[in-house]
Amino acid sequence: MSANERQVAGSHYKTGGEEHWDRVARLGLDYFQAQITKYVERWRKKNGIEDLRKAQHFLEKYIEVEERRRNDLAEQFASTGPALWRCRRCGTELAAETAGAAFDAHGECAGACYVRQD
Repeated sequence: MSANERQVAGSHYKTGGEEHWDRVARLGLDYFQAQITKYVERWRKKNGIEDLRKAQHFLEKYIEVEERRRNDLAEQFASTGPALWRCRRCGTELAAETAGAAFDAHGECAGACYVRQD
């Protein structure tokens, strides 16, 4: 018996015929994205506004983590001119001043790290 066939919790995790964890795996979501979507998807069926507040709390923390990561990368890889950056997730290469700028320009691999190609 698969984990999907054995439902431990309520049906509020199954939206549109797909379990939330299957959607997380299929979309390659990170921890914070998974938590945020979990609470947003189930709020009407489980804990109402409390779940939306939980999603908001995770989003606030996610923003803090991403801002800190970008600032750390910017300091670590500050340069006087554009550098070549490579996305660790998909291998896309971009010319940008900082890893944060490469992330903004690429955007397809949310949360991916960029490695300077010097």
